[in-house]
Amino acid sequence: MKRRPDTALTLGSTLVLALLAAPGPAQAAVRAQLGDHGDYSRLVLSVPKGVEPVAVVDGCVLRIGVPDPLRWPLASLRDSFSRRLSDFVTADGGRSLTATVPCGARVASFMERRTLIVDVGGPPVPGVKPETPGDGAVEGTPDAVVAITPPEVGAIGVAEVVEALNPIGTANAAPVTLAPPEQSPLPPGERVRVRGERGEDSRERHEVHPPHPDPLPGGERETKGERENPPLPVVASLEGEVRDNIQQTLRQLERMPERPAKPVPQTAEPPKPPAPPPIGAMDLAGWAGDDFNRTREALQAALDTAQARARVEAQIAVVRFLLARAMDEEGRAALETAASLSPAPDQRYALRILGDAFRALDREDGPDDNLFVQLPAGAMPDHHVWRSVALAPTRWAAAKEGLPIALRRLLDYPADLRSRLLTTLATAADEAGDSAALNLIVLEMITVDSKGMADGRLDYFRGRLAELKATPDAALERYDAAAGLRRGPFARRAEVRAIELRRSLGRLDEDGAIKALEALRFAWRGDDIETDALAALGGAYARSGRTEAALDIFGLLGRRFGASTRGRDALAAGRTLLAAVLDRLEQSPPGGLYALALQARHGRLVTLVDGSDGGLRLRLATLLLRDGYGLEATRILHALTEGATGPRRAELGATLARALIDGGREGEALDVLARTGGSALEPVLAERRALLRADALLGDGDTVRALDALRGLGGAEAARLRAEGLFAAGEWRAARTAFAELAATGAEPTADDLALQGLSAYLAGDAEGLRGFGPAQRARLAGTRWAGLLDALAPPPADGPLRAESVERDLAAATALDRLARGWRKSP
Repeated sequence: MKRRPDTALTLGSTLVLALLAAPGPAQAAVRAQLGDHGDYSRLVLSVPKGVEPVAVVDGCVLRIGVPDPLRWPLASLRDSFSRRLSDFVTADGGRSLTATVPCGARVASFMERRTLIVDVGGPPVPGVKPETPGDGAVEGTPDAVVAITPPEVGAIGVAEVVEALNPIGTANAAPVTLAPPEQSPLPPGERVRVRGERGEDSRERHEVHPPHPDPLPGGERETKGERENPPLPVVASLEGEVRDNIQQTLRQLERMPERPAKPVPQTAEPPKPPAPPPIGAMDLAGWAGDDFNRTREALQAALDTAQARARVEAQIAVVRFLLARAMDEEGRAALETAASLSPAPDQRYALRILGDAFRALDREDGPDDNLFVQLPAGAMPDHHVWRSVALAPTRWAAAKEGLPIALRRLLDYPADLRSRLLTTLATAADEAGDSAALNLIVLEMITVDSKGMADGRLDYFRGRLAELKATPDAALERYDAAAGLRRGPFARRAEVRAIELRRSLGRLDEDGAIKALEALRFAWRGDDIETDALAALGGAYARSGRTEAALDIFGLLGRRFGASTRGRDALAAGRTLLAAVLDRLEQSPPGGLYALALQARHGRLVTLVDGSDGGLRLRLATLLLRDGYGLEATRILHALTEGATGPRRAELGATLARALIDGGREGEALDVLARTGGSALEPVLAERRALLRADALLGDGDTVRALDALRGLGGAEAARLRAEGLFAAGEWRAARTAFAELAATGAEPTADDLALQGLSAYLAGDAEGLRGFGPAQRARLAGTRWAGLLDALAPPPADGPLRAESVERDLAAATALDRLARGWRKSP
């Protein structure tokens, strides 16, 4: 007996399911289709009426945003496999849909009525022209989705044709007629899939076909009946589809004319990221506004009421206002605030441009990653302005290329910003000694900013220009005019420069300059110009021989200003002072303690002050080696060598190896030479390194390898090392001959050379060789540790009785030689 269903229960269940499935009033549903073509993937979204989605690509993420929350078909999209679209996620409460795409992929999107179509192609391949979707298909025919019932196949075998046509993609497949709706076994809206023979979960043979190329409801090619009942594709077997595609491809190849194959790229280089867009014009006068307070209040009011993207735009407007007013510290804080508001990609790019402008305004030392430096300036005047300002502090030769365009554009800039930028350009031209460029900048200062530069800035740069033109009297007149203002950093800097110029002209002695600078130092304690005054005072101390006071000033610069906002100016002033101190120490006799005190007390500051080439530290290391402080010198040389590259590294490695050999650390010298070598070295440097290696091997006791390293090398140093190697190997006669021939190379024999030559002759039994030493050689040995050696080694007279004094002299010489031999063997 059959059980009758409960009608009430069935009706209630149906109502509950209908209520659960019905979309809420606040969130409309989105229909989606996803599929892969041969060289691109397509995502089709049918959105509710009145919704305008926006597709944006941010790196490797595709983001589709809508103004109101929607219900996205995540389950359907995640179940669909695509080679270029994956990881679908909703965000912002349903206002956006994100998906992962290949980094650098070509993405195109367009809107057709209520449907958004997004095509995602692969990344561009270097050397290959990118193809548009549908290349290779017959013109005027849509792409095929699946094949209908398999046609009959002739004598051609499927496996043979598939293998023969393997390089030909499915993009050339001919279109087919879709099955009528009544033949489709799938319900409306279900996606068509063709699965492989290994099961439904297999990805090796899993293929998802893209939707119909005209998926738009209500399109021009659709009839009224088709809008109501859209046709659905029929799933065919994989074998039938392959056969149909093969035969269609063969027929197309017969009709197509022959064309050369596309060239295969030689190297599979990774795709380069797309170049950033060019930098547009800047309305700096409009950004600044006519009234400071009124403009700032208006910007703050707009920022308080804005939301989402508009809030980021309002914050960008604030940053632009601060840039136009040359308020760098407030501008950097506003940039950080804007970055925390999750800006869109185009907004991030605008913020980066503004950030690079603030960096140029602050005279940053590393401009290579600045967009104004990386991108070509073209004909954009604002780009020339900021490019010149960014390059001016470090690379003036490149900065002055766009200087005429930059100066013309600066005429329209706000007064505060123009004054800052002109000062940066004038300072760089002054440091580079470019009088022509400085003259152009000073002329513009006189023309437009003479009133705004009443702090002595204009007179200071006019004095610097007069100095570059070798007119010191005119320079002093300008410096005195600027110093008479008694306010502002440029007035004080002009006063310091006037003292230095009078001292160089002989109108002020060293003591008078020191007194004047000391008075300025204590009168301006804490002012912006104090670093320049301290550097000038320290240089005067160094020149007058008061090295201890100069070192104190050098340490004061580092302690007081090294970590402040004036740190860069303080380090520049300290670099000048350190060079003056090293000049003084190089003129002093060897054996002093000032070089050691400089390294011990201010070693870290010396590293900070020194430039990238390490020239000041190398000079200090040379002084330490001269004064006998090899350990401190080798530490400096180690640091310089590790930070250098190329031939510079090889040269510093040779200097370090020489210091280690002189200190008795031959094994370390060999390691340094092995780590700092190279194949593309100059012959002179390569020969020097070879001699150092032979010297280190000889000192390390490896005589055979040392003599082998000297093979093919000429010159006095190679001859001396070869003679010492023969002496160490016990080849007495060869060593005696080598030392005797040393003078023939043009080198003056040293006391060690003469002593080893006499010992070689004595050990070889050459009495006549010992008698050959004349008074000149004996005088060279006098006063050294070899004094009396030739008399001790001289043979006794052939006849006559022995005298007591001769016996005592021989015994004393034997004792001295024994003590010397024990010292050579490094034994007590």
